[in-house]
Amino acid sequence: MKLTLGPVLFDWKKEELLRFYDEAADMPVDRVYLGEVVCVKKKGLSVKEIEEIGKKLERAGKEVAISSLAVISNEEELQLARDMAALPFPIEANDMSVFNILTTHNSRLTTHDIIAGPHITTYNVPSIQFLQGLGVERVVFPVELSRDSVSYCIQNTGIDTEVFAHGKAPLAFSWRCYTSRAYGLNKSNCQYHCKQHPDGMLLKTIDGEPTFTINGTSVLSALTYTLVEVIEDLQTIGVHALRISPQYRHTKKIVDVFKKRLDGTIGPEEGLAMLKETSPQGFCNGWYFGKAGKEYMQSTVLVPSII
Repeated sequence: MKLTLGPVLFDWKKEELLRFYDEAADMPVDRVYLGEVVCVKKKGLSVKEIEEIGKKLERAGKEVAISSLAVISNEEELQLARDMAALPFPIEANDMSVFNILTTHNSRLTTHDIIAGPHITTYNVPSIQFLQGLGVERVVFPVELSRDSVSYCIQNTGIDTEVFAHGKAPLAFSWRCYTSRAYGLNKSNCQYHCKQHPDGMLLKTIDGEPTFTINGTSVLSALTYTLVEVIEDLQTIGVHALRISPQYRHTKKIVDVFKKRLDGTIGPEEGLAMLKETSPQGFCNGWYFGKAGKEYMQSTVLVPSII
């Protein structure tokens, strides 16, 4: 089973991103995703700099892929998608318009170059089979898909699969910017407040319970979604790769813990204990078990298969 490093979902400064990817070159991950998923207005890395980082990561022995925006709604966003698709790396499509870009503007791409990202709604076998017909050979499942659904899709399509295994779970995207709204502004008058919140803005109920994280145009979970305790089960059902979503601090430690779990040098409970200091808000994993997403279920409580 491979270990991958997902795209940075938050707005980090250029020097922070450059330092992070220098560190990623030495992390025990097999694949690194670059690019922009959330907002075209971020001022972090240029397309040229992304290409240079990708080539540097390849020299370090990593596979590299480029993640597209999850919502493409205007010409500026469409042009960014075109520019990203022109880079000499596989592309992770997170919006269906990317498939049109790939077939219309870039005949270089072949079937193994196209990945359906977690924001493409691959909830069932027919949707995956449709994408396979377009040339997709790898699927990153949506975060809310249960263990049984993932297993069924793998068994009935044979597709190469990746699962979101650790990080703030991306729940929804909008054309509007939630962070700007929190500062009394709208998206067109963005003042780049996202950079002040490198792990997003935590929202709580009036009773003080963490409920969501907002990050520009996206909403994420308040708690950290983690599958560190169910790695053996993920292997059993045939998942090929686990994705770690970068966070502002502790990403290297998180990757190291997952690597030890994959190598079998630590067990489920020890792995979870080692991760606790990296997520002060706590953990969730309910969706994997077919429960409410914000819940946390112990690895010994797997729901009976409905297949």
